[in-house]
Amino acid sequence: MRRTWLPLLLVILLISVGLWFSESPPEQLLSIRPTPQQQDRAAELIIRNAKTRHFDQEGNLAYRVDAQQITYYQFKRRDRADLTEPRLLFYEDDQPKWRAESRWGTVYNRGERVVLEGEAVIDELPATGGIKLETPSITLLPDREFAETDKVVTITSGPNRTTGKGMRAYLSEDRVEILSDVKSSYDTD
Repeated sequence: MRRTWLPLLLVILLISVGLWFSESPPEQLLSIRPTPQQQDRAAELIIRNAKTRHFDQEGNLAYRVDAQQITYYQFKRRDRADLTEPRLLFYEDDQPKWRAESRWGTVYNRGERVVLEGEAVIDELPATGGIKLETPSITLLPDREFAETDKVVTITSGPNRTTGKGMRAYLSEDRVEILSDVKSSYDTD
């Protein structure tokens, strides 16, 4: 009776081992484990042609973020998303009020802070008659509709132009402060 079970048990064991080898990743078979640095560099998610919407406490559209690509990373205590060609639109009464864009950007902690880099531009909408802020890098706090930079910034409104170093912009209040080295030129016509 033992002899009839032995071949059947051996066949089941061989099938089980074969399935385990075919389903196991090579790293597991070779006992190669990624280092913590390699683990942290692996993207959790990549989204192309991304469009996200963010709402305020009352359920109204507060701002939206569009990007050619979003690469999302999850770390132990924080998260980060790298954006390619990001564009943020801030809304007031369901109408776009401010547009911010750059070549690339980084979003930290689920959108708490956004850093735009590479020819960052913030436009008041509609673009005709509104002001335009240009700087190499700017940090936005979208929920507070606040932007700041310690870089040189140029503000234009029609033919009028102001440059300076460092800026704070309170977008919901339509208020901009230049912190130092302010130079302006105005068209008196």
